[in-house]
Order: sequence, then C-alpha cells, then structure tokens
Amino acid sequence: MSDNSDLLKDIVEIARDGASFYDSAQEKTKNARLKAVFARMAAAKRELVTGLSDHLAASGERPPDGGTLFGSLRRLYADVVATVAADDDHIYVSQLEEAEDRLLEQIQKAIEVAKSTDVRVQLQAYLPKVRECHDEMRDLKEHLAA
Repeated sequence: MSDNSDLLKDIVEIARDGASFYDSAQEKTKNARLKAVFARMAAAKRELVTGLSDHLAASGERPPDGGTLFGSLRRLYADVVATVAADDDHIYVSQLEEAEDRLLEQIQKAIEVAKSTDVRVQLQAYLPKVRECHDEMRDLKEHLAA
C-alpha cells in the first residue's frame, strides 16, 4: 500500500492547503457572494481530506495532519499581492483557481498510477466534485477578469 498511501497522503496535504487557503480568503473578502463560494469550496476540500484520511487510517496508515510548504507559500503570496492590488478578490480567485488546478492534476495523476483498484475507485468517486470546484473557480476567475 506504500505507493498508494503516498499518493493519497499527497492529495490530503494538497486538499488541506486548499481548505486553509479558502478559509483565509473568506476572512479577507468583503464580497458576500465570494464568502459563500469560498466557504463551500473549503467544505468540499475538508470532505475530501476526511474521506481519504479515513481510508488511510483503515489501511493502517497515519494520514498527514498538515499541508505543504508550496500551499503555504501560495497563500502568503496571495496575501502580499492582495495588499497592494486594486482588486484583491481577483487575486484570491486567481490563486485559488491555480490551487484547484494543482489538486485536480494530482488526483488525475493518482488515478492513472494507483496500483490498487480500491484507491482508483475511491479517487474516481471524488473526481466529479473536484472537477466541479475547479471549473467553478475557473469560471469565476474569467468572470472577474472581464
């Protein structure tokens, strides 16, 4: 299960990054619509974290309890840029969309290389929601840029 565990642990960390970033952006925006979107997206990431963490624990593996350095740096970068930008909401949405790209790519890669059918099936079950979140942030980013 080691290779599969590493795949799932990476996804858990990336999803934790996303949840934390959405929480941070939700606190910083004044836009009520974006607050609701960010809260919903953070909840979706936490659902993914919980599901994959439960799977890891059931397999005798310890799920990660933090995110990644890259995720922390992305959040910090967005905070810094947003303090000097005229449209901080667009900065957050743009960076969050990139975080969605990262999560979607990681899950797709894991589905391709997972050695366990059980792991592939579980990831495929989460894929539609991950894709939906990704597409919503992409569309929101394009709308704010227009």
